Amino acid sequence: MKPLAFLAGLAVSAVAFASQAQALPDTSKRIVLLVDEYKAIRNFPVILADRLGYLNDGALVTVMNIRDDIPTAQMLMDGRVDAVMAYYHHNIVNRAEGRNFEAIVALGLTPGAKVLVAHHARDKYKSAADLKGARIIAGGAGSSKTTLANALVMAGGLRIGDYTRIANESKDKIAAALKDGSADLVVAPTPDGSYYEAQGVATVFADLTTIEGTRKALGSLLPTSTIYMASERVKSNPAIAQHLANAFVRTLKFIDTHTPEEILAVIPTEVSGKDRAAYLQALKEEIPMFKSDGRMPPADAAREWQVLCEFNPKFKSMKVDETYDNSFVDEALKRYR
Repeated sequence: MKPLAFLAGLAVSAVAFASQAQALPDTSKRIVLLVDEYKAIRNFPVILADRLGYLNDGALVTVMNIRDDIPTAQMLMDGRVDAVMAYYHHNIVNRAEGRNFEAIVALGLTPGAKVLVAHHARDKYKSAADLKGARIIAGGAGSSKTTLANALVMAGGLRIGDYTRIANESKDKIAAALKDGSADLVVAPTPDGSYYEAQGVATVFADLTTIEGTRKALGSLLPTSTIYMASERVKSNPAIAQHLANAFVRTLKFIDTHTPEEILAVIPTEVSGKDRAAYLQALKEEIPMFKSDGRMPPADAAREWQVLCEFNPKFKSMKVDETYDNSFVDEALKRYR
């Protein structure tokens, strides 16, 4: 990973960056962070944490992309990686299967997505309470998209068996299904929702990119992006958890105090792609997802657990308050608030 870089056109003062400049990291304190799709827009905070020097402030953090050939949970359990950046529901699923993982930083508090309704169905489906019988394109059975769809249906007073989930496919196939009437709604992460709107096949049913929109649609927030570790690793190496909490609390503060244009200036072209304008538009939609100080909100974590329990009763046996630990963020906030 690259240390702090002074990027051309960076819209943050040189004085601010000078105060953040750090000595070379201590290679004896190596931390391996596994990320679910490093270049995905939902993971832009890890790019910032790296480029601003926060990750390597006092330790050497190696960021890895998730590998398809080795399960993430296995790599965390056997110590090949120290922490994972992925969605919160993985902690609930893994704990129910006997793998004790816990989120040490809550980065995303909304799904960072929109639910769109096909034009042919918009008069029929106007609110979550109307979704009985709806055909919704989501992800796999335990995916974040399906969790979102389930939460939306339950917010309308229905059960998850009251709608039909359609498997996720390519954007072109999804657009075709919305257009020809074989699907009614789609769960669309940023920036896919804008694509379906531009194709003229659907309009926004629920905007779950912002805190306000998520509360309005679901009645609560839906924690998503987190940094999580194996509980035993947290206990045996609390310094790792504290280092990562410090880095990402600082990153969240940077996101909250800088414009999208200033944030884009930190992100290299190899991540954003050559179309910086398109990336900026997606960034503007995704930034509200990270309106967080890093703490996991207990009531919203419990609500997400309830949604998952409706999907699979085996989750009822676990204690939701064991799936996260706010103590490291609390300590970081004393220093970086």
